[in-house]
Amino acid sequence: MSGPRTQQRSEERREAGMGPVASAAQWGAALPALYAHEEMHWWTRGMFACTRAILSADGWSGAGAVLDVGCGSGGALAHLPARRRVGVDIAPLALAYARRHADLALLCASAMSLPLAPAQFDLVLALDMLDQRQVDSRQALLACAGQLRPDGRLLLRVSAHPWLRGAHDEATGTGARMNARQLRTLIQAAGLSVRRLTFANFTLFPLAASRRLLADTLSQPLAQDLQLPPAPLNRLLRMVLQGEARWLRSGRNLPWGLSLYALAIKRPEPRGAREARS
Repeated sequence: MSGPRTQQRSEERREAGMGPVASAAQWGAALPALYAHEEMHWWTRGMFACTRAILSADGWSGAGAVLDVGCGSGGALAHLPARRRVGVDIAPLALAYARRHADLALLCASAMSLPLAPAQFDLVLALDMLDQRQVDSRQALLACAGQLRPDGRLLLRVSAHPWLRGAHDEATGTGARMNARQLRTLIQAAGLSVRRLTFANFTLFPLAASRRLLADTLSQPLAQDLQLPPAPLNRLLRMVLQGEARWLRSGRNLPWGLSLYALAIKRPEPRGAREARS
């Protein structure tokens, strides 16, 4: 399942004639209901937990400043401990929902051109943003890297496995699924060092992948992915992802899954290189 921030942005940014119009419209119509129960939905709660777990395993204490590029409704940012939280999104509707969180500073801007002074954040998040159809992944990644202080961290999440691309991605605006090698290459091209690569949404992967492929074959609508399941099922699915989060917090990786996380660091520039430029 793609994140709600992905689905919301793709509906607002979808260019005329790109992707199945009816399917995208169904996703867009379902978004207000999703945001109403975002704090309860198994996917959002579970992925919030996975995000926190990866950062906790890397020693994130919450003492620094965080920038969330493509923040959507602000849920992931609001769930992270931080001294300062700034969210950027190009979709006004997403920012309207993000304003429910009173402690977030919010900006409406493109991920590829951030209107912020450089090198002022200890952590930058880019969750379900880099793989969006309207985003130039290289340009956006360079913009994110430019916001990091020396030794600052960048946490990315993208849709995994190019072979899974189908109608679900067309509806949600996902431009390109990535494998670990592709994501690593992008990160290194932006001048960052990869600290960790791991998949997430591992346990449900066989069932979800089969459903995606079957839905493509039968042209089944996927908008029901946004709906809150019955409470017992929602609780069970949330517990599955929270179990994965505990695994990730221990520092162990998952070998496959619907989502791919990467944690990277901006190494301080060697003193000689700084002096040669000045």
